[in-house]
Amino acid sequence: MLTGIPPLRIYKACLEKDPLLLHVMEVSEKTWKTHSNYLSIVWIKRGEGMIETDFLRTKYFPDSIYCFNNYQAFSLFPQHTTSVELLLFHPNFFCIETYQHEVGCNGVLFNEVYHATPVMVQQEDADDLTQLLNNIRQEKDWENAATRELVFSYLKIFLVKLTRLKTIQKVPAASPKSVSVNAERLVTLINENFITQHKPSFYANAMHLSVKALGNYCRLYFKKSISVLINEKLLLKAKWELLHTNNQVKSIADSLCFKDEYYFSRFFKKHIGISPKYFREAEWQMRKGYLAIPEEMDKTIV
Repeated sequence: MLTGIPPLRIYKACLEKDPLLLHVMEVSEKTWKTHSNYLSIVWIKRGEGMIETDFLRTKYFPDSIYCFNNYQAFSLFPQHTTSVELLLFHPNFFCIETYQHEVGCNGVLFNEVYHATPVMVQQEDADDLTQLLNNIRQEKDWENAATRELVFSYLKIFLVKLTRLKTIQKVPAASPKSVSVNAERLVTLINENFITQHKPSFYANAMHLSVKALGNYCRLYFKKSISVLINEKLLLKAKWELLHTNNQVKSIADSLCFKDEYYFSRFFKKHIGISPKYFREAEWQMRKGYLAIPEEMDKTIV
């Protein structure tokens, strides 16, 4: 959906480059775009407009927080001047997959396919979250051995609080209870078949609907098309395979039932901005098979 994906900015999360970035901005231009290898947390403090990714276009309002995965491009189209606080961090500094059992943000804040809704922030929660960001900002101004451990800890607490907020915020019902049951059935169908079945017609037939009816239904309930839901699942699986296995790109393409390696590579580059081969090489070079956090910190985490 995002037209004209902005150039990808590769940040190297290491001692020479900051693994965590904080920005406060006033966005008033017609379009503001970003695309990097950092995970992004976008806190809309003030203003209204549209927020758009390759898979989603929706209105944004004040006191809302959006979370985007690394390599996921997104844009703001402000109707009025928008005040934004932007937090960026690389998995090399804090890996959401490694700490998902402690933080729980993977699949809630990030990698959420079916209900990519914002976190709405009330004043009391805003004060707590703001204090944590201020703590991170103050620690980043110091240059000592404890800085990275404290920044890591504050970020972890921030993600825990944000995850809890989103978990308790129920997704608004888009239609009657019967539709919710259908939504659960569709989610199950996609989760069980997305690797072998890439076409919407399979899911429409399984639910005894026309492709058009299923498409309208998905846009109503999930705010996305059925093709987008399938593609997001494929991309998550592809990125996991590239980061966590030594399988060749051709083998990964075959395992995901793409007709050939070149079609898979075009699909991946269209949505991520770089080829599967370059994605793997760049991330392996940065991650080097371990988290770039101090050894003392690593030993304290169970």
